[in-house]
Amino acid sequence: MLIKLKFFTLLLISVQLLTAQNNNVVIHQLDNGLQVLLIQNPALPMVGVNVAVKVGSAYETFATSGMSHMLEHLLFNGTTSRTQKQLYDDVDRIGAYNNANTGQYYTNYMMVVPAENIKQALELQSDMLFHSILPEDKFEKEKGIVLEEISKTFADPDAQLERNLNDILYEGHALSLPTLGTYATIKGLVRDQVFEFYKNFYVPNNMRMSVIGNFDTAEMLKMIEEFYGREEPGQVLLPEFSDWSIGFDRQHLKTVQTGKVIQRFYQGEKPVVEFIFPINGTFGHIFFRLLDERLADKAVELNQRLGDLADRVEMQTLNSPVADFLEVKLTLSVARPDVEKLRQQVEHFVAQMDFYSSDEAIEARANKIKTGFLKNLEKPHMFGIYNAHLIAVLGFDQMLASFKKENIIKSARQLNQFKIESKPIVVLNLPLQESKQDTQKVKLVTKLFKGQDGTPTLIIRQNPASQLVAMHYLIKHKAMWQSKYGKKAAQILHDCFAQRLKSDQNLAISQKYGLSVTANDNPYIPMDDIYLHPDFGYLRIEALNDDLPGLIHFLNSQLKDFKPTVEEFQKAAVKFSRKGGMMSRRGDPAKKLFDQLLDEQVYETLPYSEGPEEIEYQTLLEFASHYFQPANMIIAVVSSEKPEEVKKWFAEFKGMPLDQEPPPVTKKIKLHDRPVEIEKQGNGQRSYIFWGFVKTIDAQDAPALKVLSLLLGDKIVFQIREKQGMAYRMRAGINVHNDRALFYVSQGTVPENVDALLKQYPSFFKPQVAEEFNEEAVIKSVNMFLGRMMFRRLSSINQAYYLTHSYYFHQNINYDEDFLQALKQVTLKDVRLVAQKYLQVENPIKIIVR
Repeated sequence: MLIKLKFFTLLLISVQLLTAQNNNVVIHQLDNGLQVLLIQNPALPMVGVNVAVKVGSAYETFATSGMSHMLEHLLFNGTTSRTQKQLYDDVDRIGAYNNANTGQYYTNYMMVVPAENIKQALELQSDMLFHSILPEDKFEKEKGIVLEEISKTFADPDAQLERNLNDILYEGHALSLPTLGTYATIKGLVRDQVFEFYKNFYVPNNMRMSVIGNFDTAEMLKMIEEFYGREEPGQVLLPEFSDWSIGFDRQHLKTVQTGKVIQRFYQGEKPVVEFIFPINGTFGHIFFRLLDERLADKAVELNQRLGDLADRVEMQTLNSPVADFLEVKLTLSVARPDVEKLRQQVEHFVAQMDFYSSDEAIEARANKIKTGFLKNLEKPHMFGIYNAHLIAVLGFDQMLASFKKENIIKSARQLNQFKIESKPIVVLNLPLQESKQDTQKVKLVTKLFKGQDGTPTLIIRQNPASQLVAMHYLIKHKAMWQSKYGKKAAQILHDCFAQRLKSDQNLAISQKYGLSVTANDNPYIPMDDIYLHPDFGYLRIEALNDDLPGLIHFLNSQLKDFKPTVEEFQKAAVKFSRKGGMMSRRGDPAKKLFDQLLDEQVYETLPYSEGPEEIEYQTLLEFASHYFQPANMIIAVVSSEKPEEVKKWFAEFKGMPLDQEPPPVTKKIKLHDRPVEIEKQGNGQRSYIFWGFVKTIDAQDAPALKVLSLLLGDKIVFQIREKQGMAYRMRAGINVHNDRALFYVSQGTVPENVDALLKQYPSFFKPQVAEEFNEEAVIKSVNMFLGRMMFRRLSSINQAYYLTHSYYFHQNINYDEDFLQALKQVTLKDVRLVAQKYLQVENPIKIIVR
């Protein structure tokens, strides 16, 4: 009873204060802080109830962006006393319309219902507002709906322009964030995080309620007290940040530099340039409403002045509690506008704008605005929507007062004196399709030009975005030529060429190209051994892209008929001799023996011998005359130039044609018809073990076998190294080459581990092992492998390498890229199928060096 007495006392005071204004308008505040506006109209058959919760995107951060809007959705999913279905059924049963919307400073809930059912409607709405449970099983569903809502804005040019502009004007403040939220934030939201947000902000003292329609005021207040007044108030905690402002705070709002053109892209068809003039001073919402009406006429005038330069001109104000702006938006008819010229024209026009109105015009305008407000009072379903922002930001008293005729006239007279004196912020929004066109221009174009009549094979990739040129020379058939002239002939010749390029005369030329040359691998640097192949040598050339014709001519002239000098030969020969630095490092003899045995048992013998250990100068010259022939080269060039142009610049690089070119030499996996078991004494501190078997495979199974290899390798290494500590470094998996696959484990270990390890290996290579893997493991392994492979292919020079390698060994410049793409298509089912098909041990190979 005490609460009710207090309640009615406050009611009478409110009525007495407002009787002189309008006897059917009552403003009241419940003891729990809920502010209520009652506007009685007996002519309306329905009652509209709007509750504006004073929270919206202006109170969010990047971590909580869109939480207000997400919560708006979630409140329609059930309460402590109703399921979602019961909630919807109860609304339908009383013929109500129940909806909500979210803004920057509010989340507004509306309920419109026939007057006779208002009590049930109030109970329903209060139940939603204060007792929603945000059910876990509905959370993901609502996230999906919100994400769909956000995705629509991606294709909405106006929404994108608004987002671009807010990012710029309100940097450092929550107003820079979209009300719907960001895709990433919504995707990452969890239910408990939103529930905590809900309980903090959805308290009666953070709400403003308006009720319009056919009701008895005293009865309405009793019902509101019954359903809303029983809820306890709460302390609304507003977070504080060292670099971010929310709500009405402008401490961290960044000041945008004027004059400089800020460029953005959007999903539109034509360029849009926005000139944003800061408005200094304090003005009310009626002032800006009057200004916007006048700006509509000014936009037409400016459009006429600009003529064909602009298809459309829009002018409006951008208002918020932290900053106000005047926007001039031009949709342009030219693809590449002269923004500075437009800025001068717009700035001059805006500075000259006059907004004077006569007293008669002001009187008429005041009457029209007041009439419009009163008309909205007859639309209970729209009053809250139209005025939710004003209600949340200003409060009922100030909002109602602003629509008094004398206050409207006061704002109009302010406008009479108003001038824009600030300089504009300039934002140029270019169509995303233009960006896409630019992307298409920089799309990689790769062409193959097969060598003929003594010319090299050229693979030329155009990357217009590149400022470097990368040239990879793959010199073929190294094994064949070295078997005849010397096992180190290619290394020595490459070193001689590198010396030549470093001569004083050539340095004077090459320095202007920014030339960088690599002619040989360093086998002691990790990941620098991808070129250590028996059948090709290489030259890696990287330079500035400033004068590609000049660079190619210079290299052509150096390579064609290259003959090292005696001095160059002697320096290189010493470097690669047994006494030279490159070959003087000693290794573990047990490991060398193990590698030798592995080579003999796992791989077929190469068709060519290594060739003589030593090489004479004249022999090297003869080797060079064959090996450095243009026709014996595959040259990949990655630059910004068109492939056809680059091809022309190699026309001079021509020599003798190749006769009966042999196939490339690769280490082929040996197929055994019986088990192999070899054990040797290595007389070292460590033992080395290899266990494996070979299968003939179908070529189409190679991608799935690669994925199975990744999964098996991880499993084996984890079991042996991580769980048992029986290895430091080891390799395991499946090595596929053409129509054969090697299933293996290879490792070093301390001698006492050998027997225990050998017992384990066969158990890893059984079909049922694949049943332990799931789809997530497949995706993870593939992505991890692709990540490593992409890392190796980042640079233009490495891209050039893989192009030449793909063509030399597979006669397809896209082989490497195609195989990586094929890995993405492998499924868990594919992995299990190849496991069933090939994971049966036959004729195992066991090599032990103790």
